[in-house]
Amino acid sequence: MVFLHNLTMAEILSRIVAAFVFSGLAGGVTAALLTLFREPAAKHAGRLSASPFRNVTLSGIFLAIAFRATWFLPLPLNAGPRRFGPVLAVLGAMAVMLALVPLMDLLRSPLHAALPRGPGYMVLAGIDTFQAVTVNSVVLGLLPLPGLWLGTMVPGLLPRLEKRWRKSTGIGLALAAILLILGWFPDLRPLLNALRLV
Repeated sequence: MVFLHNLTMAEILSRIVAAFVFSGLAGGVTAALLTLFREPAAKHAGRLSASPFRNVTLSGIFLAIAFRATWFLPLPLNAGPRRFGPVLAVLGAMAVMLALVPLMDLLRSPLHAALPRGPGYMVLAGIDTFQAVTVNSVVLGLLPLPGLWLGTMVPGLLPRLEKRWRKSTGIGLALAAILLILGWFPDLRPLLNALRLV
């Protein structure tokens, strides 16, 4: 990934909006699926919401500006016996977010027809940015690090690691950011293009 390549103010704002929308949807969908699989900690913490302000992090916004990838505020999970609800919830939420990429393409024609030329182009560019942020963020979330999406399910599966895992959230996020800065994150444009309808 190229760091801050050809960034304009409009692109920066578009990435910030995409980070807010992604964080709200991803955090809300994950919390909803965790609740569905009888993991009530996220609901009790007030995270069962599509509001980005309950899920977004400042570090995630900066990451979106720099790399078009983000993370959301880690969701709480109760430690307990081995159970696979968190695994199904996390993987299901990732699948839902990836499914939004082709669905957003279906909005392009109606929005282009309904909006004036200038705002229409801005909205279409915003859709492009959201799709890129979504794909990059889902793949970034696959890293099994504390604080990232896949890392959400570790305390539920391995209760003995819960306290140490939660305390390591900052380290996990820092490692993920370092991987991005060093360019070790793959180019996901082929995956993005495969998911898009246009």
